[in-house]
Amino acid sequence: MDLGFLRPLYESDGPVASVHLDTSRDTTDAEKKIELRWRHLREHLAELGTDKATLDVLEEAIGQGDSRAYGDHGQALYASEGRLLGAHTLAETPRQDRASLLPIPDVLPLAVDRDRSVPYVLVALDRIHAKVFAYTAQPAAKPTVEMENEGYDLQDMESQGRVHPGQRGDAGGRRADTNVSQELWKENTAQVAEMVRQAVRKVDAAAIIVGGDDEAIAYLRDNLGPRQLTIPIRVVAGGRGGADAEERLHEAAEECLRELIREEHAQAFSDYQRKLAHDQAVRGTESVLPMLSEARVETLLLGSDRINEPELWGSYHSPVLVDTSPRNLDDPNAGFKAPASALMLRAAVMSDAGFTELPQTEQSAPPEEDVHPVEACATLRFPK
Repeated sequence: MDLGFLRPLYESDGPVASVHLDTSRDTTDAEKKIELRWRHLREHLAELGTDKATLDVLEEAIGQGDSRAYGDHGQALYASEGRLLGAHTLAETPRQDRASLLPIPDVLPLAVDRDRSVPYVLVALDRIHAKVFAYTAQPAAKPTVEMENEGYDLQDMESQGRVHPGQRGDAGGRRADTNVSQELWKENTAQVAEMVRQAVRKVDAAAIIVGGDDEAIAYLRDNLGPRQLTIPIRVVAGGRGGADAEERLHEAAEECLRELIREEHAQAFSDYQRKLAHDQAVRGTESVLPMLSEARVETLLLGSDRINEPELWGSYHSPVLVDTSPRNLDDPNAGFKAPASALMLRAAVMSDAGFTELPQTEQSAPPEEDVHPVEACATLRFPK
């Protein structure tokens, strides 16, 4: 995942207040719950020394944005010296409400949330009708694209004179009827395929998810072959046939997306393991730190578990520098401590490295251990 969207969060020389808050609006008293959650975090930030102007700008941002329009979600907010640096909707609610005041933003929850989101196109399809939805990787109340297609059926073709009367009535006519129907379905799905291509381009989709009639889906696949689109096409339950079928389609799409993301994480870790065997990757925080400081990291892999997360040292002057001791920084007197993930991600952002979450199976410590630090590994731009 490209971390470039995080750069604006580092455009401050002062301390940065970071807030990760459950802002779900799925109950009638949701607004009151959010108000209470924020009040608790505001008091905590004030105790840490956050100025009133920064607290006020965060409070104003909490009630704004597309996040007001739908259910479970969260917000990630960053502000410094009375200026809002960034406000992002989280697709998943944070594991816990969290606020910090640090020399740099605390971005791991936001980076993980974005890494678990992919832009996609969803298609509900039968042999005549179709709906096409397109969603960006950023959570929103409504799809970015919503289109509907009403294709031809035999009655339409007869009214236009495109079905000869002699084609109907006997056994041969029935066979001809079937052939004409198949041609109509192919023509209909060709129209849908063009809508899908437009939607894919609009959101730069990473996947197409389709539900509906099996034969129509087969025709759609033919029209969206590898010469047309190279992204995966996944078939799920639900589709056309009323509101219930469409609701099932959206539910199935969510599970399909989770599976796609698990596959992406597994593939990224497999790539890392292959490179590790050829000295093109490093394993463990202490091995990753010098590679980050030398801007040699291609992709940083971090776990999302923050229980007992260690602190590291960073530099005010050189954002890529991060170490276990201030003695190894450019100016030991200008160093500061911060959570390991915050410093490693800052170094990754500033050196144009990518990011992916470690697969959940790789984040668990052995059962006999009682410490679960944020694990780290990285692929390198060139061998050690």
